Amino acid sequence: MVIRYFVLIILGIAIFTLIVDDGMRYLASFTPMHAATAIMAVGMIGFLVKLVMWKMSGRKTVSGDPAQSAPTEVLQDGNDHSSSH
Repeated sequence: MVIRYFVLIILGIAIFTLIVDDGMRYLASFTPMHAATAIMAVGMIGFLVKLVMWKMSGRKTVSGDPAQSAPTEVLQDGNDHSSSH
């Protein structure tokens, strides 16, 4: 899904550059460093949002009942896992 959006944005930029001529002088201040900074900022914000959502969902599923987290021992007939000595 992300790749589709990326391809659509690239196509949109390509069409935009073909249509617009040199009259768009205010875009000259937009440098690749600005684009890289914006991409990193969006990525970091998205990561933080997902991290907070993950932590919040983890709190809802954790129970305060210790009996649920205690492992149960299963003994089969004749096999109690004791030493033969």
